[in-house]
Amino acid sequence: MIRSIRAELVKLTRPRFVAIALVATTLFAIGMTAVGVLLAEPAGGPPGDVALLPIEALADAGGGTAVFAQTAGFGAVFLLAVFIATVAGELTRGTFRTMLLQQPARGRVLAGKLVAIIGFTAALALVAEAIGWVTARIMAPGQGIDVDRWTSIDALGAAVEDYGRLVVFIAGWAVLATVIGVLARSIPIGVGVGLVWAGPIENIIGDGWTPGQQFFPGMVLRALINPASAEISTTRALVTLSVYGVLAATISAIALKRRDVTA
Repeated sequence: MIRSIRAELVKLTRPRFVAIALVATTLFAIGMTAVGVLLAEPAGGPPGDVALLPIEALADAGGGTAVFAQTAGFGAVFLLAVFIATVAGELTRGTFRTMLLQQPARGRVLAGKLVAIIGFTAALALVAEAIGWVTARIMAPGQGIDVDRWTSIDALGAAVEDYGRLVVFIAGWAVLATVIGVLARSIPIGVGVGLVWAGPIENIIGDGWTPGQQFFPGMVLRALINPASAEISTTRALVTLSVYGVLAATISAIALKRRDVTA
C-alpha cells in the first residue's frame, strides 16, 4: 500500500496541479468565510433571516475557524464529484490496471490511492482553515463581532476540533465517492449518480423526513461540521459514518475482486 500512496502523491504533488489546487482553495476559503461573516445576525433574530452562525457564536473563542468549517459544507457536492471522477477515471483510462502490474493486490492499490487523496485534501483543508481565519479576522470588526478571544488557548483547541471535523468530513465523502467510482467505472455515470443523490434526492427527502437527517450519509457528514444545528449528536454521527465506512469498504472490495480490470 505504501507504493500506491507514493504513486498517487507523485500525481497529486505536480507543481501545476498544486498551484491550481491552492488557488481554488484560497478563493473558496475567502468566499465561504466572507459569506458566513456577512450573513451573521444576532441570535434570536426575526424568522426568515438567513444566518449560518449568530454573531454571539462568532464572538466565542472558536469563532474564527467555526465560520469556515461550517460553510465548507457548501462544497460537499463539488468534493464528491472530484473524488468520483478521480477513482472512476483510473478504471476508465486503464491506469488502475497498470498499477496492478506493480502491486497485484487490488484492495491495497485502492486503499493507498484513497489514503493519498484524503491526505492531500486534508492538507488543503488546513491551508483553507488558516486563510478562513485571516479573512474572518479582517471582516469581523466591520460586522460588530468581537474577536478578542480568537487568539486564546481555547481558540487553538477549537481550531483543532474544527479541523478534525473537516478531515472526517473529507474522508467520508472520499470513501463514498470511492465505492460509487468502483461500481460505476465511468466518470459521467458515477458523477451523475453522486450529484443526483447528494443534491436533490438527499436534500428534498431529508428536509421533509426527519430520519433522513439522521441516516443519509451526506446529511450526517454535514451534521458533523455543523453540530449546532444538527439533528444528531457528534457521537452518533461518527458511529453512523463508521458503519457506512465498513459497508463501503466491503462493497468496493467485493466489486474489485469479482470484476475484471480490462481497461
